[in-house]
Amino acid sequence: MLIRRLLVPVAAGIGLAGCVAYQEPVVYAPQPRPIYAPAPAPAYYAPPPERVYVQPRPRRYWVPRRCDAWGRCRGGYWR
Repeated sequence: MLIRRLLVPVAAGIGLAGCVAYQEPVVYAPQPRPIYAPAPAPAYYAPPPERVYVQPRPRRYWVPRRCDAWGRCRGGYWR
C-alpha cells in the first residue's frame, strides 16, 4: 500500500511532464470579437377591445319588505 502511494504521484508527474501550456495564440481558433446584444423589441400595445353591447341596469327595481317561508312577499318599495 505504501509503495502504491509513492508510485502513483511519481507516475502522474512523469505522465504530465510532457504537457506544455501554449503561450502563443492558437492559429485555428477564431479571434475574439465583441458580441453585441440585439436591439430591444418595440413595446407591443394591444388594440382596444371591440365594443360590446351590455343591457343597461333598470332605473328602478322592487325591493320586497317582508317574505314568508313560502316565498310570498308583502309590502316593499321601489328603489
